[in-house]
Amino acid sequence: MPDYSDQFEKDGFCIIRGGIDLKIVDNVNFVIDKFLAQHKSMLEKEDLLAKGFLHRVINLHHSVTPLKDVFIEAIESSKSVTDKFDRATLYTSLFFELSSQQPLHRDTPYFFSGNFGGYMGVWAALDDVDEDNGSLVAVKGSHFLGEPDLKKLKSIFHPSEPVPPSSPALFDAYNEELIALADNAGLETVICKVNKGDMIVWHPATLHRGLPHINKAKTRRSFVMHITPENLPIKHMDYFFNPNKIIEPVSKVYENYSGRQIEVGDQIDFMHKKSFIADVLGYFK
Repeated sequence: MPDYSDQFEKDGFCIIRGGIDLKIVDNVNFVIDKFLAQHKSMLEKEDLLAKGFLHRVINLHHSVTPLKDVFIEAIESSKSVTDKFDRATLYTSLFFELSSQQPLHRDTPYFFSGNFGGYMGVWAALDDVDEDNGSLVAVKGSHFLGEPDLKKLKSIFHPSEPVPPSSPALFDAYNEELIALADNAGLETVICKVNKGDMIVWHPATLHRGLPHINKAKTRRSFVMHITPENLPIKHMDYFFNPNKIIEPVSKVYENYSGRQIEVGDQIDFMHKKSFIADVLGYFK
């Protein structure tokens, strides 16, 4: 595969065409169909689907194990970028059948490692994706933008108490400041049209979003991987808005899968509404 590191450094993201073998993609889609055939009625009853589709399922790879093969293919196809900080491991994942439809945002407040660096996002297309079904959008060069005034933002939303790990209003205001900086700098916004098997890798400071999912007759299956070097500590907004807070070293437990490390776990979460352990949902191969 070509070396994408120059494009990644310059733009803050890169599109890797054909990074994942279509046989692996087709098998994953087949196994997802089996997962849905068994669990869809339960997920509907629990209100854990979005318009009938799987949406923002966290760590589905613990149950649908062929998603781990997507991780291996994706990282091996892009290792000139993804191994930049050290050999990449799988920290967490997200699975979508609909576009995320998030506004422009930067990941660092929720994936903060202090001065350690190393986190990246890797997005694998399991369907063809264009403006009809929610392309990913990225702002070229936005990873070079400095931070807005974090102390000022904290004083507005949490003037007399520490910032919690998650503060949606503060996160939105933070990103609005960044969008204004990007607009003032005249940075280019790119709609990333991709085919099944393509993938996108982005820097944590790159502004990105998901377009609206217009044509609901078309799924937008995608697998998002959050990757880090081994034992990288990841913190959230409570640390990001308090850079003096000490980030302690961590020692994680990993599964060795085809020569790569995957963080061990058994919790699968649906849209931050309800979690199941993998033993309950079963293992689909």
